[in-house]
Amino acid sequence: MKDTIFREYDIRGRVGDELRLDQVYDLVCAMAFYFISKKPNIKKIAVGMDGRVHSPAIKEAACNALLDSGLDVLFVGTCPSPVVNFALHTLSVDGGLMITASHNPKEYNGFKMSLGKEPVWGKAIGAIRDLYGEKKKVPVTLRGCLSEYELIPDYIAWLADHFAHLQGMQLSILIDCGNGAAGTVLPQLVSRMHWMNVQLLYPEVDGTYPHHEADPTVEANMRDMKKMLIDGSYDCGLGLDGDCDRMAPMTASGELILGDTLLALFAQPIVKAHPGATVVFDIKSSAGLIELLSAWGATPCISATGHTNIKEQMKQQDSLLGGELSCHFFFKDRYFGYDDGIYAMMRLIELLCDTGKTLEELVAIFPHKYSSREYRIACPDDLKRIIVNRVTDIVSARSDVAVITLDGVRAMWSDGWGILRASNTQPALSMRFEAESPSALNRIKKEFVDLLADDMDSQMLRAQLEIS
Repeated sequence: MKDTIFREYDIRGRVGDELRLDQVYDLVCAMAFYFISKKPNIKKIAVGMDGRVHSPAIKEAACNALLDSGLDVLFVGTCPSPVVNFALHTLSVDGGLMITASHNPKEYNGFKMSLGKEPVWGKAIGAIRDLYGEKKKVPVTLRGCLSEYELIPDYIAWLADHFAHLQGMQLSILIDCGNGAAGTVLPQLVSRMHWMNVQLLYPEVDGTYPHHEADPTVEANMRDMKKMLIDGSYDCGLGLDGDCDRMAPMTASGELILGDTLLALFAQPIVKAHPGATVVFDIKSSAGLIELLSAWGATPCISATGHTNIKEQMKQQDSLLGGELSCHFFFKDRYFGYDDGIYAMMRLIELLCDTGKTLEELVAIFPHKYSSREYRIACPDDLKRIIVNRVTDIVSARSDVAVITLDGVRAMWSDGWGILRASNTQPALSMRFEAESPSALNRIKKEFVDLLADDMDSQMLRAQLEIS
């Protein structure tokens, strides 16, 4: 195994050269050793897997490793990541292991881990890496027991019960399952809800992702949906990522809605019901979100990017809602507080039905800014944080710029801002920009090109950042 698979929030890499199938058993033995060291009375782990072609082989090795470590395993099937989280809150299990690489290309796979109801991340993943390097295994005399339980029907029944008021709704919606794990839930859910005007795109679970990568926040992956929306008579489109922890909507005219805008829509009724409520969002989010939340009397709370960081902030702030630009949404209001793209889909459909407005009309409340998309600039894992730290030092020393260094560096001018941070999920630098005018947006992008001139080809970077 390469060290690069041990990331901030999960273990993930290219199968073969980074994540070796013949080493999965030893890796999961190290996970079990860590679990038991932290929670000696742990007994049963819920295990699920997505539809990637190597997931069955990984599942076989992982389950054997857990069993040989003396732990019982409850396999809940091929399913979305939120279904494993659902198991943590509804079944008698002590932890969870989801085999997935989320939205990454077909060559990738990995693990998302939970101990109790909490995600395993950060230093804990570093500890598991070290235990794997030491080939740690739990000495046991009694092997655990394997059982299987098809949890998806329970999950669908929960959603149908809690959104009973949406039964038979008449909105015409196109939902892109992206050949991901959404296909294990959506056909049954649509049938159960009697949604006669909902059409599913690519619901067949296929780990080769033959039509597009299962990341709905990337415009190129939504081209088929966009064409169908423009050519058809749909009210809107909804895209789910590979393991369904994210949901991104698209208007009937083909505009992809960013996570910070959608978070504002989700926040409005919650803040109305709970005045002063704290809403947590990541550092890449628009200043427009802060303006809206402040105007509504909410308490805005900025967080480092990453689902575990958002959850931690929500816990500290006793927040009912959190979200990220990347379309992770966390509802503690009427839900369990973890990111579930299918649940977020239900809340958006509820908003559309309750207000009687189109998605275009709903997002019109968001203050107009000139915002870029999030750019991912390829950068080796061993260099990306060195580069970010160097730029942070330079910007922090300037008197004309205000900075936030919670996660990378967000440099703020009077007419806009830009952010540079090291991606926690890819060998890449993450950048985003926002300003009050197109000229200011262009100027701020150029500022960052200059800041990175010693580390990257400026001409290449100008092209990638779409500088005019």
